[in-house]
Amino acid sequence: MASSGEVDLLVDALAGVLREFGRHSFDLERQDARKTQTAFDAWAQHVATGAEAPGTKPAARLEQRNFAGLRSAFTTHRKAEHVEMTQAQEALREVVWAFIAGLNRVVIDDASDDANVGQTLAGLTEKLQTAGAPDIRQLALDAVKEVQAVLGQRRERQAKQVSELAQKLETLGSQLEVARRESTIDALTQLFNRRAFDDQLQRTSEFAALRAGGATLMLIDLDSFKAVNDSLGHPAGDAVLRSVAATVVRSFGRKGDFVARYGGEELAVLLREVSAIDAPKLAERLRQNIADSKITHDGKVIQVTASIGVALWRMREAPAAWVSRADAALYLAKEKGRNRVEVADFTRSG
Repeated sequence: MASSGEVDLLVDALAGVLREFGRHSFDLERQDARKTQTAFDAWAQHVATGAEAPGTKPAARLEQRNFAGLRSAFTTHRKAEHVEMTQAQEALREVVWAFIAGLNRVVIDDASDDANVGQTLAGLTEKLQTAGAPDIRQLALDAVKEVQAVLGQRRERQAKQVSELAQKLETLGSQLEVARRESTIDALTQLFNRRAFDDQLQRTSEFAALRAGGATLMLIDLDSFKAVNDSLGHPAGDAVLRSVAATVVRSFGRKGDFVARYGGEELAVLLREVSAIDAPKLAERLRQNIADSKITHDGKVIQVTASIGVALWRMREAPAAWVSRADAALYLAKEKGRNRVEVADFTRSG
């Protein structure tokens, strides 16, 4: 039978394993890494001290602790994690094979098209050597039409292949998003940080180039935030930032929506598959949600407003230029009196 000291060592080891399991858990489509970490931290506390854990009651004595519940929670989580990781790997393999197959088709089809065009031009050259002047114009027109038809078919085929590949990429969902790890999370707001935003901006641009739905960038700046810090102190300012961050996250709840702390009191939102009509409406709804929020800190109710700059992604636009347009729209909103939404000029090119 194990001694009391040995039992304590085993309990401490189990608690440590549970904490590390939560800390290094996967952030998946149906499992949020931060929630997993919170849950298993609670289980670790329950095992180590008898504190309350998910679905349990506090237990002062070791034999009263809910080890059966812990085993069930761990098994359920691990099975779900295994299923989702397997599905993600299968989806990734499918995308890779789809890309290989598509590339192979492009090579074969383009070679066939080039051969047909070559035959057409060779036939035209032969006919021109014997044709009379009245026939040359018609021969040239026929050849041009044939070449245009081949090129048109090629463009349609390539557009279809790109669309099919983009659809398969979408099935990967959050597996292609930035991983929610300590290095990409802002400690104060628990939003993604600037580093994660820069990575996601590039990826969103690449997705937008593949998909017809486009993308939208919003830059959100809290109005007169310095006054909050100066009059109420930095803890109050921190409380405001955390509350506004939570409001923004609630306002954009789709799995692909991306919210980050851009810097200071400025936040950023990246949205995919949002139309030019809907983007300003979503920004206006967010502005109203922030304005309606009542933030309580140290017995005081604080109300803040925000100015928002909106920019729709433009074909072949560099990420830095996209941010620059959103920033210019934000500056205009500030200049026009704050607590408003401004949309950057958008002219589709390409």
